[in-house]
Amino acid sequence: MGPIPSKWKGYCEPNDDVKCNRKLIGARYFNKGVEAKLGSPLNSSYRTVRDTSGHGTHTLSTAGGRFVGGANLLGSVYGTAKGGSPSARVASYKSCWPDCNDADVLAAIDAAIHDGVDILSLSIAFVSRDYFLDSIAIGSLHAVQNGIVVVCAGGNQGPTPGSVSNVAPWILTVAASTIDREFPSNVMLGNNKQFKGLSFKTNSLTAVKFYPLVYSVDARAANTSARDAQLCSVGSLDPKKVKGKIVYCLVDPSGLHVLNVEKSWVVAQAGGIGMILANHLTTTTLIPQAHFVPTSRVSADDGLAILLYIHTTKYPVAYISGATEVGTVTAPIMASFSSQGPNTITPEILKPDITAPGVQIIAAYTEARGPTNLQSDDRRVLFNIVSGTSMACPHVSGAVGLLKKIHPNWSPSAIRSAIMTSARTRSNLRQPIANGTLAEGNPFNYGAGHLSPNRAMDPGLVYDLTITDYLNFLCSIGYNATQLSTFVDKKYECPSKPTRPWDLNYPSITVPSLSGKVTVTRALKNVGTPATYTVRIKAPSGISVKVEPKRLRFEKINEEKMFKVTIEAKRDDGGGEYVFGRLIWSDGKHFVGSPIVVNATTLHM
Repeated sequence: MGPIPSKWKGYCEPNDDVKCNRKLIGARYFNKGVEAKLGSPLNSSYRTVRDTSGHGTHTLSTAGGRFVGGANLLGSVYGTAKGGSPSARVASYKSCWPDCNDADVLAAIDAAIHDGVDILSLSIAFVSRDYFLDSIAIGSLHAVQNGIVVVCAGGNQGPTPGSVSNVAPWILTVAASTIDREFPSNVMLGNNKQFKGLSFKTNSLTAVKFYPLVYSVDARAANTSARDAQLCSVGSLDPKKVKGKIVYCLVDPSGLHVLNVEKSWVVAQAGGIGMILANHLTTTTLIPQAHFVPTSRVSADDGLAILLYIHTTKYPVAYISGATEVGTVTAPIMASFSSQGPNTITPEILKPDITAPGVQIIAAYTEARGPTNLQSDDRRVLFNIVSGTSMACPHVSGAVGLLKKIHPNWSPSAIRSAIMTSARTRSNLRQPIANGTLAEGNPFNYGAGHLSPNRAMDPGLVYDLTITDYLNFLCSIGYNATQLSTFVDKKYECPSKPTRPWDLNYPSITVPSLSGKVTVTRALKNVGTPATYTVRIKAPSGISVKVEPKRLRFEKINEEKMFKVTIEAKRDDGGGEYVFGRLIWSDGKHFVGSPIVVNATTLHM
């Protein structure tokens, strides 16, 4: 990489022996807030930029990691890893210990602004609060005033409605969805019946042959209950009955994933060479994990069939084999944990904005801990597979880095618009994106749709916004001078004729309480070649949507055109539920899409 840009003011903390280089150009920590909260001096574990949890390493490398060959987790996902913007410089601002304190997060954002970052990627999600009380909302608007794009995780509180975090309109809020990769780890029984399971640790049995198979209850240690042995609890297995065998165990009823990994540790400690882990409920999702022995996580029905084989066979045997497969499953599908809309602070602004890969993502990891949360996990890996909106967020941040390189003069809102309006709402099977229950998803799950970086490079048109627009938006929701002063250095006076929240020039249109009809205004800026765009509307159920004008002719770059959208309830069936549609402007080459979200409280004939 070339020399560090002269505008850069950041540095690496000197007391940690963390050396900056041309890739990592900043590493700082912030702990005054947590120290004030604890009310006592902090020990050395709070005075380090080093990542002891793996979260920061994983997310930073996802956003901007260089090409690294041979990346894998315990042999799974072997290949070359890279971040979204592999040529970008990166800096780390540690502010969570592991809990995140408002003061420390705000201090980190302030430092990042001062240092000269171009993009802030925050894989942090607090409970939503009024914006003038929200440290991320406050800090991010100051960042946007300095031309910085702020990308935030939407949170992992799904599928609860209204659980989405980081909902301020100047933030690009990211949901999480799956990718078309899976980790089959299949069980072949001695009767030649095969059952599909999942696991990260696969293909590790020393030879392709059958191994003795034992039910954990039949291998229990002395003075151990059948229930503890059934769950392969710590100390429940007799090494003499387990050594050299594959052990059949039940998943933990608590639902804690780490306890299921612990079962494979118990099997390994007792001398077992593999584990079949069966669900106990037919509704439980199969989740691959970093087990200590080759493992196959199977469904409840398949588990019962395997158990029947064990009980009816004199010498039951099995073999576990697996692989990493790409392109064999439907994707994207929304992660069930991904927090959902509506926006509980300003429901006129759709959140999340976009969805991106956030399930079973491989990226760099710390060597300060093992790949699981188990204290007994003394394994160390250079890469780990993790899920969360924290993982989805840096995918978008990386794409933003590429867009900033291609379009250095675009505003943060123009970049957000390009990402949202170019998003896709269908899977690789050309079906609507499904939610975690496999029912058809909607914008409360995925916002404008799934990230499509190549399309975002040339969106044709963008919905642009200025800081004044954001401040007028805050005026429209009733913020007074004191509350506004949190966001700007100088006193700001609200316009004499207040705007309406839904008229903010956002790339989505949301009317949370439609009574009769409402007209919404938007403006589009041309960032492409001269062209004429025609509107196409997919109206929400029971709602009439009319756009004027129906065509927009752009003659030059940066030319702006206004249009109005009249939304009217046309059916008398009580209302009270959100319905969803879509508005698309197209010149035949570009497709500038916006979700339409309406909650009609009163419907008319």
